[in-house]
Amino acid sequence: ALKSWTILLAILAFGFSLIGTFIVRSGIITSVHAFANDPERGIFILAILAVFIGGALTLYAARAGSMEAKGVFGVVSRETALVLNNVLLSVAAFVVFVGTLWPLIAEMAFARKLSVGAPFFNQAFTPFMVLLAVILPVGALMPWKRAKLGRTLRELRGAFALALAFGALAFAVQTGRSALAPVGVALGVWLIAGAATELWVRSARTPSRLMRLPRADWGKAAAHSGLGITFIGIACLMAWDVEDIRVAQVGESFEVGGYTITLAGVDEVEGPNFLSTTATMRVARDGREVAVLHPEKRVYPVAAMPTTEAAIANGLWRDIYLVIGDPQDGGGWAVRTYIKPFANWIWAGAIIMAFGGVLSLSDRRYRVAAGARKAPALAQPAE
Repeated sequence: ALKSWTILLAILAFGFSLIGTFIVRSGIITSVHAFANDPERGIFILAILAVFIGGALTLYAARAGSMEAKGVFGVVSRETALVLNNVLLSVAAFVVFVGTLWPLIAEMAFARKLSVGAPFFNQAFTPFMVLLAVILPVGALMPWKRAKLGRTLRELRGAFALALAFGALAFAVQTGRSALAPVGVALGVWLIAGAATELWVRSARTPSRLMRLPRADWGKAAAHSGLGITFIGIACLMAWDVEDIRVAQVGESFEVGGYTITLAGVDEVEGPNFLSTTATMRVARDGREVAVLHPEKRVYPVAAMPTTEAAIANGLWRDIYLVIGDPQDGGGWAVRTYIKPFANWIWAGAIIMAFGGVLSLSDRRYRVAAGARKAPALAQPAE
C-alpha cells in the first residue's frame, strides 16, 4: 500500500539534493563551505533539475495508479505507524527547506531582508522529531494489518522505565539550562531500548532464535538505535556544553570543565602562503597530559585575509576546541575554550543509521531470482 508513496519520496529526496546544489553553486545563498560560485553552472544545474525531476514526476503521475496495492489495514497497525513516520519526517524536511529559502523569498517578493537563524529551526524542527522518537518503538513492534495498542505498550514497559530513569538522571546532573536535554536523553534511551525489546520479542524471547532473525530486523534495530545515539549526543551537548573566554598570559594555567589548560607559548610562523601566529597549549586532566594543541591566527598576504584556525582534540566522550585571539594590553592573549561532550556520538549515530539501512537491503527476502521475475506476482503484505 505504501509503494507509490515510497517512490514519490525517493523522487523528492533526489530533487532536494539538486535544489541544494543549485542554491549554493549559483551563488543565490552563500554556503559556509568553500564552493565556487558560478551563475552559468547554476543555470546548467537548474536545467538538470527540470529535466530529471520534471520527467520523474511526470512518469510518476502517469504510472502511480498502477502501483497502488489493494490491501487494507487498520487504524492501529504498522502501516499506519509507517505513514505517520513518513509524514513527520516530510514535514520536518519541509520546515528546514522553507526556513532556508524564506529570506530569499521575502527579499524577492516583499523587498525585505530577513534572517532565519538557529532559534527558528530549533523551535520548528524539534517538536516533529520528538514525536517521531516517541512513535518509532511503538510502530516497529506492531504487527502488519491490525494491532492491539495496549498489548504493544505492555511489551515496552521496561524500555519506558529505563528511558524515564536515564532522563531523570540527566536532569539531576546536567550543568546546562536546557529543559530539552533530559528529554533528549530519555528519548535516545527509549529508541535504543525499544529496538532491543523488538528484537527480543520477535525472537520469542529465545537467545538461540535471536541470531537467526532476518537481516531486515537487525537493520531496523540498528537504524533506530543509531537515531537514539544521535539524540543522546545532541542532548548531552546541550546539557554539558562548556564555553570559556578569557585573557591568558604565556605560561599561565586555567581550569575549564575539569581540564587544566596551559598557554605554553606563542610563536610567529611563516607558512607556504601565509603568516601564522601559533599558540602551543597543553591540556591536562587529573595531572595527566591528554593533548597538546596549536590554534592559529593566519594572514594570507595575497588576499589580505585573516583567518582563525581552531585546534581540536577529538575523543569518544568529548571534543575540546581551542581558539587563540588577538594580543591584549599587558601581554596576554584572548583564548576561547569550548568543550563539546558526546559530539562524536552525533556522527556515530548517523553512521549506524546508514549501516542499518545497508544491512536491511542485504536481507535475502529482498533478492529476486531471475526465474522468479517471470512468475505471476501474488499479493503480499507490505514489509
